[in-house]
Formats: sequence, structure tokens, C-alpha cells
Amino acid sequence: MQCFGPEMGRWFQIIAVLAVLAVLGPCSNAAVAQELKPLVQRAFDLHQKGKFSEALPLLHRAYALEPDDYFVNLLLGIDWLRTGQPRSAVPFLKKASRLRPREEFPLDYLGEAYARQDIYGEAAEAYIKAVRVAPGSAESSVAFVDFALTRFAGMSERLRSSRKGLAAEYRLRALAPQENDAPRHSLLQRAADLDAAAPGIWSDLARSALASGDLNGAERYVQQAVAADPNDQAAWIVDAQLAAQESDWERAGARLDSVARRSPTLLSQAVGQWPPKLQPPTPSTVVGPPAKFLSCVRDARTPCHLGPGSKSASSNSTVLYREQRWEQMTKLPPPQPVRTEAWFQRGVSFAKLDDCQRAIPSLERGLSKSAPAVYGMFLLSWCYSRQAGRTAEKVQQSGGDEAQLHIMRGDILLRLQAKAERAVSEYQLALAKDPNDPAVLERLADAQFGAGRIEVSRQNAQAALKIDPQRLAARRTIARIAMQERDYATAVPNLQELAARNPQDLTMRIELARACAQTGASDEAWRNLAPALAQGYPDEKGSLHYLLGTVLTKMGRTAEADQAFATATQLSEAFQQKSYRDQDPDAQP
Repeated sequence: MQCFGPEMGRWFQIIAVLAVLAVLGPCSNAAVAQELKPLVQRAFDLHQKGKFSEALPLLHRAYALEPDDYFVNLLLGIDWLRTGQPRSAVPFLKKASRLRPREEFPLDYLGEAYARQDIYGEAAEAYIKAVRVAPGSAESSVAFVDFALTRFAGMSERLRSSRKGLAAEYRLRALAPQENDAPRHSLLQRAADLDAAAPGIWSDLARSALASGDLNGAERYVQQAVAADPNDQAAWIVDAQLAAQESDWERAGARLDSVARRSPTLLSQAVGQWPPKLQPPTPSTVVGPPAKFLSCVRDARTPCHLGPGSKSASSNSTVLYREQRWEQMTKLPPPQPVRTEAWFQRGVSFAKLDDCQRAIPSLERGLSKSAPAVYGMFLLSWCYSRQAGRTAEKVQQSGGDEAQLHIMRGDILLRLQAKAERAVSEYQLALAKDPNDPAVLERLADAQFGAGRIEVSRQNAQAALKIDPQRLAARRTIARIAMQERDYATAVPNLQELAARNPQDLTMRIELARACAQTGASDEAWRNLAPALAQGYPDEKGSLHYLLGTVLTKMGRTAEADQAFATATQLSEAFQQKSYRDQDPDAQP
């Protein structure tokens, strides 16, 4: 089972000091203190030796004597967690955090306890709160970044297993380059091709076209954006700039005013997107919040305070969400736990206001576990990457060289920035602190594979598995190496184990099907490939349907094979047409 928090052994020295204070401080009388202290000391000695199960009975006896002892509650929570009972750990860790609300220790363990139960909203809230109450704590920052990147990677795998999800992945990749980068527009166009109904995709394309100077393209995309959602305020801002380019300041001012009345923060965020020289001929041409906005643009003033906006006549959350009144949405009371749609809308509102600290827990609570919304995962992935980056920047200013800081830097470089070579260096520095840490070895192997260092990647992945056979990331690296080298005999058993451990991972099942097809195991190839494609696994170029046709042919199922080949041809031709359009700047969307 994945542990999201870092190993926090160094904290026990701090906790050991707290033990004496905790035991002696809250007790109601000396007799209780005299009985409590040896119990806690014996339990703590067992805890330090990793004998968590043996420590628990002693801690429960201590809890009966003094249920409000911070240290007793903290140790009970940690030991239940370490014995594989995260649900039992939660009440004790919550109580410890209430007893000492300014300490991060119980919050970090509470985040891990919730994460182990896949209760990600509460987990995220606990991790984020730990960073907030102890901004100088490297351990808390590293714990949150590890959790955030683990969730980011998990959602990325899930997104890539469907057509709409793949569109969201392209869109996420498009957010990384600058807006005037040519690849950004191409990625957004591919996203629109795959999911034309994705919220905000057309206004994203409009902004991209406008940033690159394609005014005609921007106007077309604005029209598509408004047709898809008449309340798309990002499209309204682009439309205002297009009007200003045409010296139609009446329309530009009206559009800007409409955005300012609904979400002044959203308009304030657009200051950097508006050309500073694009100003009305006379100051009196535009008045009110639009005038303040243009003044902020001229003076490069951020944040730009445009006032509170106007309140909607309705207080209904559905109406506010539809009208994109994000600030009003965030001021509504938190919904009841069972109202997932209300949590989703609340999370979207915070994300639109670039408040990822509060957006993340709300979006997590708004995701259906069985069929999470692609748009929710898209916004969550975006927020997790932003918040992880911001947290990492702050903790790196400490200048520490602890192993966990190197792991965090490596994770950021590898998972968010795709800089494998630099990640290798960070992981090697972390490994120097503990050469037998399987968590570092498997990360290093993954980075070395990405950097093309195949042999040493294989060695480190094997070393990680020798220390801890449960390291799935190391097994995945070995499978990827085997597939690259066409060593299917090695790839198949590793892929079989990965697919068995996580049957919902369609990507692993696709890879297993490829390997089985190469080894002649047509039945197993079909059992993994056909259901994945039926569930909507993306096949833009048609290569997977062609593989399915080949497998079915070997199985003697000719009619089904012909149908698979026909689908492969259609997908291939459609992809080539999209490629031609991407290469032709004058092509229509």
C-alpha cells in the first residue's frame, strides 16, 4: 500500500522531548502522572523499535488514565497507522491536532491516514493545513508535495485511459509553455478535436490565438466559446480585447464591465494578458471598473483591485455557478458531505480564482469515486501541480540538503517538468544519504529510464525490488525496459502482476496485450485489449485497433478482425487529416 508521507523518523527526537512535557503537563494529579509516565515511556521505547502492535495496549491504558494527553493521542494514531489500521488512527490524530492546533505532526499523519483510505478531500485538507500552520517545516512541505504528485500521477494515468481524458491531458500540457508558443495552440486544438464539449476549451483556444496575433482565429474561437457557454467570461475578455483592437471601445467597455460585475478577480487576473498600449483615445471613453482595469494594465499593477462586483438576485448555487459568479460561490456555506455536485462547483469556483489551497479539498470531495468527472480531474491536476510547485519553491529557500528535499526536487523535475537528467542528479544526492532506500532507488530508476540510461536503470529497479518486492514503480520500470528491448518474456510476467494489482489501470492492460501478441498468446492479448478499447481507451492513430485485428485474425475470428481493421483505417485517416490541418495555419477548426 502506498505511503504518501515521507518517513518521519527524525521527528521522534522532537517528540521524545515532548513526551516528558506531555506526560507531566495535563495530568489532574500527581498519582495519575506517576502511573502514566512509565506506561508512555515503555510504549515509546517499543514504538522507536518499530514494535507498534506491542506498544498499542500500553498506549490504550495510558489513554484511559489521561484521554486528553497530546502525546498519547499522537502515538496511538501513528501506531494504528503503522499496523495497517488507518481508520482506527483517524480519531486519535484528529484529537491530537485539536489539542495542539499549531503543530504539524498530527496533521501530516492524519493526511496519510486519510490517503491510505482513498479519502482524498480530507487528506488534502490535512496536508495543506500542516504546511499552513508550520510554513518553515521542510518535512510538512515534502509530505504535501509527495501526496500532490502521487495524486497527479494517478489522475494522469486515469485520464489517459479515455478519449475525453486524453483531451484533458493535452490541455494540461498546453498550460506549461507560454501562450505564444506554437505547440501550445496545437495541443489545445488536439484537445478540442477529442472533446469539443470540454468546459472552457474554446476560450482557451481564443486566448492562444489572440496571444499569437491571429485575430481572425481568435474571433472564430470566441464565437464557438459563447455558443457553447453564453456565460464564458474568459471568452468575454478576449472579445473585449478584439473590440479594442478594432477601436470599438463601447463594446470593449461593456464586455469588461460585465466580467467585473460577475467576477472582478477573474478580470484582475487578465491584466497581464492585455497589451499595455491598447488603451482608449481619451480616459473618459471607458469608466468604472473597466477604467480601473485599463489603468492597472497601463501601470502593470497586480493585483488589480476592481471592487466587490455586483451580487446576483439569486442565491441559488446552481444559478451562481452557471453565471460564473465565482466570488459569490465561494462565500456560500460549505455543503453537506453527500452533496458531491455542490462540492464540485465550489472547487471549480476556487480554482477559477486561483485559490488552489481551497480548491483541492473541494474538488476531491466533488469527484465520484466510480466515475470521476474529467473536468474535475483536469482542474485537480492543474491545482496539484501549481500548489506543489509553490510549496517546493518556499521550502527550497531553506537551503537544506536533507534527503527528502532532494527527493522532492527530483519528483518535481521528473513528474511535472519532464527533466529526467536533472531529476537523476537530485535522486543520487538523496541516495547518498541512504544507499538502501527502495523509494529512492525506484525513483532513480524511473528517471534514468527517462534519460536513456537503460542498464543502470534496470540495476536500480532490480535493487529496489530486492529490498522491497512490493515496489510497483520499480516493476513498471523493468517492464518498460523489457518492452523497449523487445524482451517480451521478461515483460509479460511483470505486466501481468501490475495488471493484477490494479485491474482498473487500462494502460498496463494495453501494454500486456502488446506483449502477449508478440509472444503468440493471442487469447490473453484479446482479453486485455478488447475490453480496454470497449471502455474508450484512446486510439487516435488506429494502431491499437489494427493490433486487435491482427490478434483476432490469429484466433480465426475473421469477421471481427475485418471490422477492427476497418476501424483502424478510419481512425488513421482522421488523424492524418488533423495533422494536415495542424500544419496549415489557414485551415478552419
